Amino acid sequence: MVQWASDEASHRLEPLAERWRHVRGVATRARQVAPILDPEEGRCLVAAAYLHDIGWAPALVDTGFHPIDGASYPRFVQTRVRLRVGEEPPYL
Repeated sequence: MVQWASDEASHRLEPLAERWRHVRGVATRARQVAPILDPEEGRCLVAAAYLHDIGWAPALVDTGFHPIDGASYPRFVQTRVRLRVGEEPPYL
């Protein structure tokens, strides 16, 4: 999961040098925190760090508002992304 998220973010955000640098920095911090979490939660944290700004990717821009465009990203790749905050919502 982490490798896929890293590869996907790299592919989509590398052309945006400053954004890609920021995302790598967030992923570095997430990797520092991950060891104190359950291993699966740590992997989810790092993957989410890589994907948190995916809405900036030129190919994903739809509304022009990166949080919305990024939130539409799971549909774009036709996969389901689970973000755990407490209990999983019933609609996931």
